[in-house]
Amino acid sequence: MSENNIDKLAVSFVHGYNETDIKLEGEVFPSLLVYNGKNNSTYNYPFPRNVSDFLYYKDILKGISPLKGSSNFKRLPRFGLTGIKEVNDYIFAGSWNSVYKIKKSDFSIVSIISNNLMSDLHGIYVDKNKIITVLTGKDTIVISDHDGDIIDHFTVKKDLSVVKDKSIENTDWRFLSKQFRGSTGIWHFNYVQVINDEIWLTSRNINSFVIYNRNTNNCRVKTMNLCTPALIHDGLLYEDKYYFTSIDGKIIIAKEPDKEKTVREWHEGLNLYNRDLETKVIRINETNYAKEPNWCRGISMNKNNIYVTIDGRYDSDLSFGILKINQKEEVQIVTRLNWSDIGDPSKIKYVTGFDVICINN
Repeated sequence: MSENNIDKLAVSFVHGYNETDIKLEGEVFPSLLVYNGKNNSTYNYPFPRNVSDFLYYKDILKGISPLKGSSNFKRLPRFGLTGIKEVNDYIFAGSWNSVYKIKKSDFSIVSIISNNLMSDLHGIYVDKNKIITVLTGKDTIVISDHDGDIIDHFTVKKDLSVVKDKSIENTDWRFLSKQFRGSTGIWHFNYVQVINDEIWLTSRNINSFVIYNRNTNNCRVKTMNLCTPALIHDGLLYEDKYYFTSIDGKIIIAKEPDKEKTVREWHEGLNLYNRDLETKVIRINETNYAKEPNWCRGISMNKNNIYVTIDGRYDSDLSFGILKINQKEEVQIVTRLNWSDIGDPSKIKYVTGFDVICINN
């Protein structure tokens, strides 16, 4: 498990404090790891939480100011960066209540983009015109511009119908903390990507894609032929296959079924059955890594190599790792981040990698 031939990586990570009412105004926090093929560098950023924080950081904030009557957090949520995307000379990364625009040249912060429909951000999608986030607990897709103004939003209901609930605009969701452990919302959308005219979202609660078509204003589900329990977090299209993380230490590779091949290999008539994505499972503990990770999420593909983050679950060692897995299912340990190297381990409850991207120079 050598460390050679590794791409340059940017890895977002999050952490939570033992004292949920700790006073942290005006501080910066480690939240981005950059690996250049040999060494780690970590970068710290401010994370406005309460109403007063948004006034304190007004010089770098873009978007909608806190709504009148907004209340401070009763329990502080996690700190750090979540879903991450590269767009030209910048990296964009989500946080609990904002999207950060960061220079790729030196990883300095350009702006913090925020509006009242940003809360508990997981994956994000960014192009030169728009930012797509999800108000996770309300199953609501939010489209904003790069100034933070809301272009549109729509909610996916339990029956897959799509509605626009204007009433959610009356709440400043940025100042609401998660009230319980586990997935929120009906679908718990995680990873967000745009493929052609559709927005593809991974749903942890049903281990499938939920796909929204803006032209028809309809949603559909794309299922997988799973032969093992899974807890899907991230899932992206790379070339002609889909690559997923399952938080219980699995990588799932899926593709459209090859009906002709299936008929030849099995028996005539099998192609009469309904079937969606075929899957192959890589269990990390069964590779040459030979250990059971206690968490797995964040995924990036480059030259058919898979990059994921592992470990960092609550009540475990205060560290996380990054793995590279090739198509032969051989694992290389890229690097590991220990909180004791960047902060005071007595103050935090957990630290975990959230997302990873290969950086184009």
